[in-house]
Amino acid sequence: MSEAVPELIDVSESVLLPLSPQLAAEQPDQSIDNDKPVPATILTGYLGSGKTTLLNYILTEEHGKRIAVIMNEFGDSQGIDQAFTSVDNGEMVEEWLDLKNGCLCCTVKDKGLKAIESLMERKGKFDYILLETTGLADPGKIASMLWSNEELGSDIRLDGIVTMVDTKNVERQLAECPPDGETMNEAQKQLAFADRILLNKSDLLDDNALADIELMVREINGTARVERTSYAKVDLNNILNIGAYADVGPETMPFAGSQHGHHHIDARIRTMALSAPHRLRWSIVDEWIQELLWDSRVPGDDASAQANSEMEILRLKALLLTTNFVPVGSDESFGAATVVVQGVREMYDSFVVPDKETTPEVDADATHTTGLYKLVLIGREMPEQALRDSWAQLLSRASVY
Repeated sequence: MSEAVPELIDVSESVLLPLSPQLAAEQPDQSIDNDKPVPATILTGYLGSGKTTLLNYILTEEHGKRIAVIMNEFGDSQGIDQAFTSVDNGEMVEEWLDLKNGCLCCTVKDKGLKAIESLMERKGKFDYILLETTGLADPGKIASMLWSNEELGSDIRLDGIVTMVDTKNVERQLAECPPDGETMNEAQKQLAFADRILLNKSDLLDDNALADIELMVREINGTARVERTSYAKVDLNNILNIGAYADVGPETMPFAGSQHGHHHIDARIRTMALSAPHRLRWSIVDEWIQELLWDSRVPGDDASAQANSEMEILRLKALLLTTNFVPVGSDESFGAATVVVQGVREMYDSFVVPDKETTPEVDADATHTTGLYKLVLIGREMPEQALRDSWAQLLSRASVY
């Protein structure tokens, strides 16, 4: 069955076209702060997971959101992207097209950074960016490029990675051998890097089978929010503007690392949580993170470099009470602050969370009642006991009582 082709509108005059009456009623005020970074979401998932169905919904239905969609020519959307491309001497030409529902769309051959750069010339006509990857893409590499692109840094912010899962075939996909020279297959990476996981085609399995798959997914990634979907039907508010790289909140951190299954296909890939019950001296924590991510070794263990050569840290998330925190590139120091740390592979960033600066101190027995403060790692071949011992040593040196 062919996909419905989104209706295009004439943009020859290059003006901001009015929304349909329905959208105008839903969004009476479409004023945009052009100085505010636009949230960019990466949509990934194995071939056949349902990305095309989700994109088709975004590009055809009047859902009240102005989304700039970047579709990859080699992705799952080949059936619908023909309507969004023009050809010049047989070559694909990037062209942003306005759709009747208020969205924008273009198709690209590369990872989409060039398309985002051209998109910024139209800033003010969209509120979100959705970047589709191919079914075999490593979302971590794309996220790192978005994060480190200085030219785009003031225009966009990496908002999150959404992974669609084909629940009918995910076990087989996770069990596939990695490509030559790789330690993980793409399905494993897509789950490990995800901030939102959509278990699509859930109508094809019974509740027990779905529960097993959900547990298997959480064993790999214990921080992502997991949602069951059918026909890729999802509330767009659950996947857009989620702020996954701007905060670490109670909706993810408390259960991180709490899943204890035993049927995980590859037990080498998992989530690990390290509690931080005390306020910590930031400089010591910062050095620990640098040694872990940059040197790929257990911090403080000189003998671990060779032993942990296969260790890969894919994602790092932390919410910590700190003292003397100094943001990167700043001379300002915060005597006492709540700090969020976000890392993708060897890259990481840290910043104060303004609305948590007044977070109450830990209680008298040094255990916060919510258990919220912790550092969470998602990775492969992580030596759990060695990392816990190293973190315990950090707590003894960095804790402020």
